[in-house]
Amino acid sequence: MDIQEIISAFGAYYENSGQNQTRVKKMLTQGLVTPGLCMPVKTDDTVFKLAKLSLQHVVQPFQKGWTPRNAAAITPNEIRLFHFKVDEDIWPDDAEATWLGFLTSESVTRKEWPLVRYLIETGYVPQINHDMELFEYGKGVYVEPTQGESGVTGSGMDGLIIQLQRGVDNETINSIPLGALNKDTIYDQVEAFVDGISQIYQGIPMSVFMSQTWRKLYLRNKRENGYYFRTSDKDVDESIDFTNQNVVELPCLNGTDVIFATPKENLLHLTKKSSNKTKFSIEESKREVSFLCDWWEGMGFGMNAAVWTNVLATPPIGG
Repeated sequence: MDIQEIISAFGAYYENSGQNQTRVKKMLTQGLVTPGLCMPVKTDDTVFKLAKLSLQHVVQPFQKGWTPRNAAAITPNEIRLFHFKVDEDIWPDDAEATWLGFLTSESVTRKEWPLVRYLIETGYVPQINHDMELFEYGKGVYVEPTQGESGVTGSGMDGLIIQLQRGVDNETINSIPLGALNKDTIYDQVEAFVDGISQIYQGIPMSVFMSQTWRKLYLRNKRENGYYFRTSDKDVDESIDFTNQNVVELPCLNGTDVIFATPKENLLHLTKKSSNKTKFSIEESKREVSFLCDWWEGMGFGMNAAVWTNVLATPPIGG
């Protein structure tokens, strides 16, 4: 816990001037959004296994002879859960002879000091949600951790973007080329995107996911087209005209041009020991206090064939 600037500015002593937790300000963190738009699945597995039933045409004209087509095929699919953790150490005594002394206590047991609860509830738990939403769910690319070294945030799981890319590359996810997204044409590009969805799925309600920036630009472009009489910007909504689809922002896609759509029941959020994300184990060794928790999470598609995206296939090497 780095409080050196507090000591430099306010001194290495405690003086009661009526300060309390309301004077310790904190920048906003991103809350969880993506899991709330998924189908939740609790599991004890670390690899969630699914299967896809595919059928070719079965109808044929009648004849007396037996002419089977062997039309059915069942193929496997799996979504991996990834193991996450939080490991943090603090020395609560560092805060005692400082302006932060109001967060300490006369209790000999340091893990019961108000500082510990404050850090967990106001600091670590919101930061976990922030890290998962902005660095793991969308942009995460799993990297095996180096033993004994702290892992990098964003390397804990394979997020949705890399799964879309892999699915397009192996031709299991549908790619709809839109060209470079443009703020002046994004409304038309989104319409072109939903037109590229398989006709049989176009009647199914689906969210067309994109970053918060592109969702805002879509609405502005829709307003600028001026096709409808409107009294305010509140009359411009996320609906995609003449479809059952809506534009939905995902913070986990922020900073990217990725668009994708799939039925809600096909976008799965898998959890194991999920309550441990907010249920810390607090350990005290002499006067040092440690916070630790760990849990499993995964996110992916139940069936790749029911996913559409503007992600393009990776060009071949030398191509």
